[in-house]
Amino acid sequence: MVCFRKFTEFPRGTMYNILNDAYSYDPRNKIIWDENWQESDNFFYDNPDIADKYGLVTCIEDFPIGFVTWDPRHRPEYVEIGHNGIREKFKGKGYGHMQLAEAVRRIKEYDGLQRIIVCTNSNLIAPKNYESVGFKLYNRKENNTESAYTGAYLYYSMNL
Repeated sequence: MVCFRKFTEFPRGTMYNILNDAYSYDPRNKIIWDENWQESDNFFYDNPDIADKYGLVTCIEDFPIGFVTWDPRHRPEYVEIGHNGIREKFKGKGYGHMQLAEAVRRIKEYDGLQRIIVCTNSNLIAPKNYESVGFKLYNRKENNTESAYTGAYLYYSMNL
């Protein structure tokens, strides 16, 4: 059974471990983003009040299979979705959709919020997931960085 739990119910390194697994399909991902993943994990575990308010961990039974975080600092104009990932062996089973839908449900509870935004890449499965919960593409930019293999930058918004 799928449930959503708090980051503080899991040890430091859980976020990093999930990201490492979720992007393991291409070894270039770890080379490029390993430092960011570690910094994100450290930030959330160094700030447990933020972690538990602005993120959730998706579990099957007691096993963490994914997570999503969001940044509320620009309210009421917008909230931005940050890291959002599912472990490789659990992809394609609807868990990513459930996780994102739950995050959107929680974010929509903010009084007066105007929109939710997110940036992803065109060669990932993520665009379909964001569109499936109501996000609309509003901008696209070429990706000329070392992560160009992940595709163009796609900017999505959900107006509330």
